Amino acid sequence: MFSATSDMLQSTNTATVSSLLARRSVKRLRDDESEKQLQESCINLLTKHQNTSQLVLEITSCGKIRNISCDRHEEPEKNTDIPTSFLEDELQRRLQQMEVSVGLQSVRILDENIHDLITQTDTDSECVLLSAKQRADVCVLLKSTRALLSVGIFSPELLWEEYWKMQPVLEVMYHLHTHNILTLEYMLERDVAVSSWISEQLKALCFKMITTPEDHQIRQQILSTVACVLVRRGFEDSDHKLTNTCCSILDTMISWLLDSLGDKSTDQSPATGVWVQVYDASTFGVCVSEGTLQQFFTHTLIRVLTHQPAFKVSDAVALQSEWTFAKTPPLLTTLFCKICLVFSVDCVLSQLQQVLETHEVNWCHVLSCLSNLLIYHSQTQHCLTDLLSRLLRAAFDNYDVEKMITSFLLARQACLEGPAVFPSYSDWFKLSFGGSGSYHGNSKKSTVFLLKFLSDLVPFEPPQYLKVHVMHAPCVGGKHRSLLQEYITLAKTRLTDLKVSLEDTGIFEVVNGSAGVVNCPAQQDVEKAITLFTVTNKIPATVIEASIFRRPYFLSRFLPVLLSPRVLPLKSDTRMSFIEALRKADKIPAALYMSYTESCQRERDRQQKGLCESVKVEEDHQMVLQEQFIYLRRMLTDGAADGDVCTQLSRISLTMRTLCTDEETASDVITLNLQLPDSTNTAVISLIMQNFCLCLLAASKLNPPNRQGSWASVFLKILLGHRNLFSALIHRLWDLLQNQVNTLSLTHVLGLAALLVELHYYRHMCPQMQVMWPSAAALSVSELLSDGLICSTRSHMAFCLRFCVAVLSYGLCRANTQSEELQNFIPERLYKKALYLIPRLILETRTHMSDECDSDMNTDMSDLTGRMKDASIALWQNKQIKSLQKHYQLSFSEWLSAELHVLRSQDALTDPERQEYEQWACEQFYLPKSVSDGGCGGDVTRACAHIITAVLDQHTVSQTAESSSEHTDSCLPDLLSLLQVLLYEVAVTQQNTSDNEGHFLWDLIDSRCSVTPDTESIRYELEYQKTLQNVSRVLVMVPAVLLVRVRTDGAGRKTLECCRLMKHINDAQRRVCFPADFLSLKLTAHFLKAVVSVSVSCDHPADTVNASLSLFCAQCPLLLLSAVRWWTRLSSVLSCQWKRLTGRDTLPEQLQILSDCHSWSRCVNWELVLSPPSAPSWLLAACLHSVLERSTCEIENIKLAFRQLKETDRQVLLFLFLYSVMKLISAHLETQGVACLKRAREFSVSIFTHLIDDSDWLQLFDGSGSDHRLSDFTSHVMSNQMIRLRPFAFYSILSGVESEVLMRAVRSSGFLYSAAISYKELNKLFLNAQTGDDSQEQTLLESRQVLMKCISLSSPDILTLSQKRKLQSEFEQLDSEILAAFITFSCDTHFT
Repeated sequence: MFSATSDMLQSTNTATVSSLLARRSVKRLRDDESEKQLQESCINLLTKHQNTSQLVLEITSCGKIRNISCDRHEEPEKNTDIPTSFLEDELQRRLQQMEVSVGLQSVRILDENIHDLITQTDTDSECVLLSAKQRADVCVLLKSTRALLSVGIFSPELLWEEYWKMQPVLEVMYHLHTHNILTLEYMLERDVAVSSWISEQLKALCFKMITTPEDHQIRQQILSTVACVLVRRGFEDSDHKLTNTCCSILDTMISWLLDSLGDKSTDQSPATGVWVQVYDASTFGVCVSEGTLQQFFTHTLIRVLTHQPAFKVSDAVALQSEWTFAKTPPLLTTLFCKICLVFSVDCVLSQLQQVLETHEVNWCHVLSCLSNLLIYHSQTQHCLTDLLSRLLRAAFDNYDVEKMITSFLLARQACLEGPAVFPSYSDWFKLSFGGSGSYHGNSKKSTVFLLKFLSDLVPFEPPQYLKVHVMHAPCVGGKHRSLLQEYITLAKTRLTDLKVSLEDTGIFEVVNGSAGVVNCPAQQDVEKAITLFTVTNKIPATVIEASIFRRPYFLSRFLPVLLSPRVLPLKSDTRMSFIEALRKADKIPAALYMSYTESCQRERDRQQKGLCESVKVEEDHQMVLQEQFIYLRRMLTDGAADGDVCTQLSRISLTMRTLCTDEETASDVITLNLQLPDSTNTAVISLIMQNFCLCLLAASKLNPPNRQGSWASVFLKILLGHRNLFSALIHRLWDLLQNQVNTLSLTHVLGLAALLVELHYYRHMCPQMQVMWPSAAALSVSELLSDGLICSTRSHMAFCLRFCVAVLSYGLCRANTQSEELQNFIPERLYKKALYLIPRLILETRTHMSDECDSDMNTDMSDLTGRMKDASIALWQNKQIKSLQKHYQLSFSEWLSAELHVLRSQDALTDPERQEYEQWACEQFYLPKSVSDGGCGGDVTRACAHIITAVLDQHTVSQTAESSSEHTDSCLPDLLSLLQVLLYEVAVTQQNTSDNEGHFLWDLIDSRCSVTPDTESIRYELEYQKTLQNVSRVLVMVPAVLLVRVRTDGAGRKTLECCRLMKHINDAQRRVCFPADFLSLKLTAHFLKAVVSVSVSCDHPADTVNASLSLFCAQCPLLLLSAVRWWTRLSSVLSCQWKRLTGRDTLPEQLQILSDCHSWSRCVNWELVLSPPSAPSWLLAACLHSVLERSTCEIENIKLAFRQLKETDRQVLLFLFLYSVMKLISAHLETQGVACLKRAREFSVSIFTHLIDDSDWLQLFDGSGSDHRLSDFTSHVMSNQMIRLRPFAFYSILSGVESEVLMRAVRSSGFLYSAAISYKELNKLFLNAQTGDDSQEQTLLESRQVLMKCISLSSPDILTLSQKRKLQSEFEQLDSEILAAFITFSCDTHFT
């Protein structure tokens, strides 16, 4: 606007030209001259009083304009062509009169207007940002200025000169740049001071408090624009004249940023956080090329790594544990993330190596950068391992100490982040230096170099690393052991100075120095010791050695953990038994044991009163952990980046370490104690499991498992770094799967399923698990937990199916995400449970396993929802799930074992449904299935063998279990019915088999009985007896016709093949028929019925039976002895069967002989003298012994019968003596009572009296293996234990005879020698405690007296020279008094 008044008038009134003219109300006529004069006067007046600045503002603000400036702020706009033209004309005319250039005047006008706009509304002398109104006005001015520039009447150079003289504002400079009026490059070129001014302005802009979104947006645009200019000019062309200037500004800013991070006195994180965002790659967009951006980030990374290298190497060694990822300032972590984003991990590590080799570095920044890479990039472990290998190789090639220290610092930093990202330090050290092929193993110089390097580190080493070096000392040759010993001595001395003892190291495992302070792993030692004690029932030798050679650790570490107070169970568990064994061995001080018992009592009282003490500090840490999990869940819900999630997980790991300070060492196996579950850290474990499930649910709401990132895997790796927590977690999972499945919700099922998949995928990183059972094998965690799933009841089956479906679904997603094989995510045992359950519970899935399914039954499974059923069917039809069957096959044996564990009363299937399902599985699925696929290959005998094996195994398990509920309520009757059906088919088709083919039944039985245990071990003998008892139960279930085959000789005659049956009786059954001395009634009847039944297939059944029994009589007398024992009950059974099969009333001759022998023996008992039937002496003696044993006659009457036999048949009397000795041993072992034992002893003594003049009876006690008939017969009818107990029977009889009888016995040839040998064997029995009698010492004492008496009664020539020499060597160590007795009574000098 123009000023139309004088200065004085202007102070009182101002008006426009129009208003002034309007006031002249009186008009007068004017001539042309006066009008011309008037115009000249007006122009002259306007020219002298024109305000050009106001003119510019008036023209630019005339009308409403809508303009979008470069900073995206909308401003008033109008077509300014006419005002600009008018302004140009006026400026030209005015400035021509003033003789000033139009460019200079326009610049001055612009400067004045900008200055007035800022100073009138802002009093801040250090303004960096404009207000919204200022910003709008400035943008309008610059718009018009840009128009003037386009017509050539505006000079940017003059603008710079004029504006730089004023107090410039960064945002104005930014607008000048964006309007392309005055670029930043030009400003930087014109004045050196601009660089420092820009640096200060950028800092001020970062410190500026922002209150509106508009200001925040303009600040980001200013920073982005300035950064783009600086990076482009600083790194695009190295020859550009602005390169150094721009780099200097950027270096100043990064130094300011790093200095502020190290300044603990002031909190500048908000300001520095603003500048950190500049390093986001998206800031530069398309303004900067990719190559230029990488050069800039490389330069920045070098600046960060080399900024203020204040730390020495010794400082880095000592302070390294304080520079972990969790302790790194968040802004520095963010900076590393943004800088490293544009590079690969290999590139960053290569740059790191180059900086370490060429610069003095800030070790804190270097190691923090490495931790950042390890946390955010999963491939860093592999790349770092390669880098360390190259560094170590180069170090030993050139004996470069710098490379050695670099490799050690990098390796330790990686180990500090835990096993989730890198192996432990002890593992790395062992792998690098623990083998003969390690880096230092090629020469003595290399070994000396390594040991000198380690020695130089000793003064600065934290103790946990010294422990690793000592406990995992480098592998050196024998010639250099002295050098190694010097280093170990130095390290131990340093540990002593630090007041750290190696006693903190466990007795079974060694300390893991990977992170922080590692406490005593005594808990691990106690668990291992209890496990070994459970298996061997003896105190482990390692514990004994520790109590002697490592007594400080044993007393101060091991025993306090073992004797930690608890509520003692009513029934002693393994831990109590182990403590009691140590106490009896005087390994526990009495005061400590008393304190333990008192503490246990106080613990019981405390629990009974309901007291619950808690530690406030622990509760605080748990609250922190809960808050961290809540934040993690929020991040997963919001879809945070993987790196940010890993950052939060690292903080969670640090809190876990605070909660669980007693970190255990990494070992190969974790013991799962089912009797004493791990109750430590229960609250923390519940918190971890609950939040893992909730986090998985939160992540699944946003993305399916295949798009959730790697948070679950990182979470698991973190848990693996906390040994105590991981062990407690597995105990908790086992308890949930075993006992609390009904309490688990769907969220829990999904969470546990995901955890199991991750455990299986990282099974190579997980320690092995071992259940505290005898002979239990170590398994992977995933396989062990899969074993924990129970499928015995309706509810357990429903849960197991639901869990399997969840695992299969999650594993399928994970496999598709990582493009790996599905078996890497699915445990084999869990998949087999799915193979077992799905077709059992869901009828429709059987159609996908068989061609058709004609069943009309509908399984009632109310525990399965429709969605679960549909999901199971869908998974069953999935090609990838089906493809697992190529790797994981549920064999017929495994199916049988699972089916036998089902409780019929609680089965999900009804009895008809179960029978139909089992028939389908056996006959339609497994029977035709190939053997390689776990089936039977169409072989019915193979199917029968599998069923019999499963039944035998189930019997064994039920006998070892604490209860027999599974045995009594199992599906065994159903499977036995199925077995009977299959065996019937075998029996029908048996006649078509070749004679040369093996017998599947006896092959199976022999394989189960082929193990020959140590005859001196009672434990193995008892186990073998149980096995034979189970085999016997199965044999009586098998059709008798399958036990014996028909054989056709060359002449076409048919006979019975009984060799396998006889072999089984002689080799197996004979060993377990003790102390009864004969086969059971069921077995005896079954075996004889087999002979009778199969004989009808021959041409002459009676002759076949006679021939077979004659063979048994000669080669397997135990069967006929058992038949004699049970004949009164067997005769009617065999007679009835024979009559049914042949129609004859008369038994075959050999069976009739048994009946005749019984009749004869009854007559002898009645004191009737009859000629004995034509039968073997041992058979007659067996019948007579059976009758006399049940007889109620007095012993004097029985002696009369003995005298008659002495006159008629001494052989019968000899075998009768054998049976009496067997009965005497049985009576002692069965503890049948004093009267029964007395009768058995009198019986034996009476027969012995009648045989005293016949030396053949000594063959009964001959253990030398002579070929005498009695010795051979004894080996066929007496069990091994009874044979070993013959010396006991020998002296039991001798101690009961009269002196006269004993004198007659002594005169018998070989008696004294047999007595001496029997006494030696009796001593051996006493030492091994095999007699089972409480009066062992009394028996041995009496036997010794008898032997001494026999020696005194014997003549000197009763022993041969060889016998005398042998007895001398035997008794020289055994009994010197008996040896002296032999010498005294002997007159033979050769004896001495």
